[in-house]
Amino acid sequence: MKQKLLIPQVKTIALFPKNLRFITEYSFTPSQSYAIKIILTSVVSIFLLGLIFLQGVSLWYNIHQKEVLAQQRLQMGNEVKYWERVAGKYQGYRDVYYRIAAIQYKLGNIPESQKYVKKALEMDPNFPQGHVLGAHVGL
Repeated sequence: MKQKLLIPQVKTIALFPKNLRFITEYSFTPSQSYAIKIILTSVVSIFLLGLIFLQGVSLWYNIHQKEVLAQQRLQMGNEVKYWERVAGKYQGYRDVYYRIAAIQYKLGNIPESQKYVKKALEMDPNFPQGHVLGAHVGL
């Protein structure tokens, strides 16, 4: 007589994830769907408005900085004119020519700065600041 083998009973674990069934089986009501669309649209709109605001602040700051730099350049231009008048009255002062050369260098006028550094160094070849500025302007 044949006997059946007893197979031990083991609890099986569901290997299939439940979240996939949840996604396919659950649906939103029309009012929930509408509310979700409104919320998402509002969040994206607020984010974009925030970025536009930050860009506006950045633009304002850059324009303000441009005005400040323009005022500084105008002031340095007036300073150059003043020192050129002084250089016209008092020929032979190396510090006047050095001052003009330094201001021209700050303004970015390298050829003009070189010209005035050369004049200052012609008057005093041992002028240390003149040699330093000369090295900066390419002499």
